Amino acid sequence: MDSRGKLGVIVNRGDVCIVDLGGRLGRRPVVILTRNNVIAFINKVTVAEITTQGKGYPTEIPIQTAGNLPQDSYVLADNLHTIPKNLLQKHTGTLDNETMHRVSRAVVLALGLEETFASR
Repeated sequence: MDSRGKLGVIVNRGDVCIVDLGGRLGRRPVVILTRNNVIAFINKVTVAEITTQGKGYPTEIPIQTAGNLPQDSYVLADNLHTIPKNLLQKHTGTLDNETMHRVSRAVVLALGLEETFASR
């Protein structure tokens, strides 16, 4: 077992990949949230959806065209999925560390964990 998805591409936290989430969600970009030191040892990764339709929620992180996306886009920290790595299709790019820090903060907000981390 390793950190490869369907196309044999090694994936890391912050990578933007195309995934078919099925149903109405269909094929769309996602960003990998799982920490790097476990990706090689597990069969699934946690991802956040990416969309071009932002609504102004504090849990939406604008990423413009980062990750080699064709249009200005937003990471949706409220829309998380844990999916098998073999669903990962095309790797399009990687979000930078600053953007991933903003995504991480939005995930904390989306999951209501602010108080947990406030005392640290």
